[in-house]
Amino acid sequence: MILNNIIYFLIIAILILAFGIIYQVIQSMTIDENSERFNKRHELRKKWFLNILKPDHKTISYSIILGICIAILGMSIAVFAQQLIDTILPSKDTNMLIFSIAIVTALLLIKAYFTTLRDQYLISQSKNLNNRIIDRFYTSLLRLPKPFFDTRKIGELVARFNDTQRIQNVIKVVVGNVVIHTLISLVSLGFLFFYSWQIGLIAITSLPFYFLFMYGFNTKIIKAQKEIMHSCTDNESNYIDSLQNISIIKNTNRQGVFQKMNQRIYGNFQDKIFQLGKINIRLSLFSSVFGVLFLMGILIYSSFLVYTEVMLIGELTAVLCIAFSLLPSVAQLALVAIPISEAKVAFDRMHEFIALEEEATGKTPLTKFKSLEIKNVSFGFSDKENVLNNINIKISKKQCIAIVGESGCGKSTLSQIIQKFYTHTSGEILVNKEIPLKQILTKDWRNIIGVIPQEVTIFPNTVFDNIVLGEEDTLQNVDAFITEYGFEDFIQSLPKGYATMLGKGGINLSKGQKQVLALIRVLYKKPQLLVLDEFTATMDKKTERFVFELLEQLKSKMAIIFISDHLHYLKQIADEIYVIQEGETKVHGNHITLLKTPNFYSDFWKKILKTPETVNYIS
Repeated sequence: MILNNIIYFLIIAILILAFGIIYQVIQSMTIDENSERFNKRHELRKKWFLNILKPDHKTISYSIILGICIAILGMSIAVFAQQLIDTILPSKDTNMLIFSIAIVTALLLIKAYFTTLRDQYLISQSKNLNNRIIDRFYTSLLRLPKPFFDTRKIGELVARFNDTQRIQNVIKVVVGNVVIHTLISLVSLGFLFFYSWQIGLIAITSLPFYFLFMYGFNTKIIKAQKEIMHSCTDNESNYIDSLQNISIIKNTNRQGVFQKMNQRIYGNFQDKIFQLGKINIRLSLFSSVFGVLFLMGILIYSSFLVYTEVMLIGELTAVLCIAFSLLPSVAQLALVAIPISEAKVAFDRMHEFIALEEEATGKTPLTKFKSLEIKNVSFGFSDKENVLNNINIKISKKQCIAIVGESGCGKSTLSQIIQKFYTHTSGEILVNKEIPLKQILTKDWRNIIGVIPQEVTIFPNTVFDNIVLGEEDTLQNVDAFITEYGFEDFIQSLPKGYATMLGKGGINLSKGQKQVLALIRVLYKKPQLLVLDEFTATMDKKTERFVFELLEQLKSKMAIIFISDHLHYLKQIADEIYVIQEGETKVHGNHITLLKTPNFYSDFWKKILKTPETVNYIS
C-alpha cells in the first residue's frame, strides 16, 4: 500500500514537472523582457490575437474533445492484442474471437471517423483564421501612413503575409498534436502501471531525461528558424526588386552581376536551411538511439517477468505496443516550443507593422472646396536638412496655378503634403481660409482632391475597372461621362474598348495613353481640386492640345495645380506660376510678370528664345 502511494506521488510529481517545463517554454516564447513598456505591448499582441481566435472557440473545443476520444481509442489495439494472446486464442472460443474482432473493428472505424471529423474542423478553422488574419493585417497596412511604404521593400511586406501560415500551423499543433500527445502520454503511462508498476516506474523515471534532452535542442532550432525567416525575406525582396527592374539590368548588361548577387543571397538562404537540417539530423539520431535503448530495456525486463510467470505473453505484447507509441508523443511534447516560437517570431514580425501608428484621419468634415493657402510651410525627412522652407502658395476654385522648379527642388514632395501623405514640420496649410489641413477628415479631403502622379499606376484589369476602381456603376453611366468629357476617341482606339485587358495578360499602354487613362480615372471621381504632377510630359502634340483644351473648360468647375519642370505650355493655362528655388518660393506671378525678373522660369524662356529682346517681343 505504501509502495503504491509512493508510485502515485512520483507520477503526480513528474507530471507537474513536465507541465511546468512546457509552461515555462511557452512563457519564454512570449515574454523575454521585464519592462512595463514591453508587458503593455505583449498584452496588446495577446489581446489582438485572442480577438482573432475568439470566433473559433467552438471549433477548437470540438477538436480537443475529439482528440481525447482519439487518444483513448488508440489504446484499443494494445488491449486487444493482450486479450487475444492471453485469453481469446487459448480459450478457442470462436464466438468470442469474432465478437472481439468486431468490437475492435468498430472502435478503429470510430477512431478513423473522429480523426477525419477533427481534421475537417481543423482545416475549416485554418481557412477562417487565415482569412481573418490576412484581412486584418492587410486592412492595417492600408491604414498606415505613406512614408511607411516609402521605406519598405515589397518583398519584406510579402514575407509578412506568408508568415500567417506559420501562425496557423501552431494552432493546429497546439489544438491537434499537443492535446493528443499529452493524452496519449498520460493514458500510456497509466496502462504501463496497470500491467506492471515496475515497468511504469522505469518509463516515468527515464522519460523526463528524454524530454529534457530533446528540449535542449529547442534553442538551436529556434535560432536557426529565425535566421531562415530573415534569409527568406531577403531572398523574396531580391527576386521582386530584380524582376521589377529587368529593363535596367538588360540595358546595362548586368545580368552576370545580378546572377552572382542572387547566388549569394539564395545560397545564404540555403545555408541556413542546411544548418537547420544538420540540427534535425542530430536530434533524430539521439531520439532513435534513446528509443532503441528504452524499448530494449522494457523488452528485457518484460521478458524476465514472463520467464518468472509474473506477466503473460499477451501483456508483454501490449506493453511493447504502448511503449512504442509513448516515445513519439513525449518527443512531440518536448519539441512543441519550436512551432510555438516560430509562430511567435512570425506574429511579432507581422504585429510590428500592425502596432504602428495609423495615418492621421482628422476630425473636421469637408464637402466643398473654395481655396487652399500654404503659409510658411517647411518640411524635411527625419533629421535631415529641410527639403522645403517657407513655402507660400495660394489657390482658389476656378483658378489654375503652376509650381515649377528644377528637378529635385521639392515640387513632388509638396504634392505629397497637399495629399496628406506627409505632414509639414512647420507653418500651416489652410483650406477655405480657416480650416487647417491636418484637421480635415482624410477621407473627405481625398474625395475632394484628384491627383495624377508622375508614375501612373495601371491595374491588371479591364479599362472599365481601371476607371471605376471598384465602385459599382453601369457601363451606360461611364460611357455618358466619357462622351461628356470627349474621351470617345481614346476608348475607341483600344482593341475592345472598355473591355480591353491591361497589364499582365493584356495590352501594354504607352506612357501617354496611361496619362490619358489616369486623367479619365481622376475626373470620374469629380474632384474639386486637381493636382497634376509632370502631366502631359509624354503625350503627343495632338493629345496634349486636347488635354489643355479640356483643362481650360474644367477651370470653371475646380482648382488646378500644375507641378512641372516642363514650362513651355504653362503660359497658356496658368493664372499664377510659383517658382521654387533652393526649397523656397522665391517669386511668383503670371507669365509676363516672371519674365521681367531673373529666375528659373525666365531663364528657361531666355534659353529658348536666345535673346532678352525677343523675350519681351514674344511675351
